[in-house]
Amino acid sequence: MKNPSLSSVPASSPAKAAVLRSRAKPAATAAIACILGLGGMLTLTGCDSFSKQTADAWAVTYEIEVQGTSTELIGAVSYDKAPSRGEDSSSVTAGDVSTTKLADSKDSAVWKVEAQVTAQKRAAVTGTAQPGSIASCRILLDGVREISKNTAKPGEPVSCSADTPAFQKK
Repeated sequence: MKNPSLSSVPASSPAKAAVLRSRAKPAATAAIACILGLGGMLTLTGCDSFSKQTADAWAVTYEIEVQGTSTELIGAVSYDKAPSRGEDSSSVTAGDVSTTKLADSKDSAVWKVEAQVTAQKRAAVTGTAQPGSIASCRILLDGVREISKNTAKPGEPVSCSADTPAFQKK
C-alpha cells in the first residue's frame, strides 16, 4: 500500500506531523554531529571552519628597538600575522614606521605591534634602522615570553623569526 501524499493529509493530522518529524531527524542529527565533531564529520559536513575558530592562537608582540643618532623612524618594517584564528601567518607590510622614545634613554626608541598567530605557525618581524643607528628585534608571546631576539649591524636590516609553540595540554 502506498503512503498518502502529504498534501492530501489534513494539516492537523497526527500522521502528517509524524512524517514531518521523521524528515527533520537526519538534518538535526547532522547538525549535532557537526557541532560535536563526531567521527570525522568535521570535514565531511563542512565544519572545518569550526575547528579553525577554536584553534590555539598566541597574542604575539613584535618589537623593534633602535639606538643611535637617528631613532625617529624604522624603515621597511614587515611582520607575520594570521588573518584569523587557525590560519597560516601572512606577511603584513607596515613600511616606514614612527617610534616612541624610551623614557630611560635619550638615544633609544621602540616600535611595537600586537598580532594573532596560530600555535605552531611562523611569527616573524623585520625592519631597518636609519644610518647611524642599530636595530634590535624581539618576539614575545602574550607580551612576556621571548621566543626570538636579534641585533643587526648599524644601518642594516634586523630580523627575528620563530615557530610559535604548541599549547600545553592539561
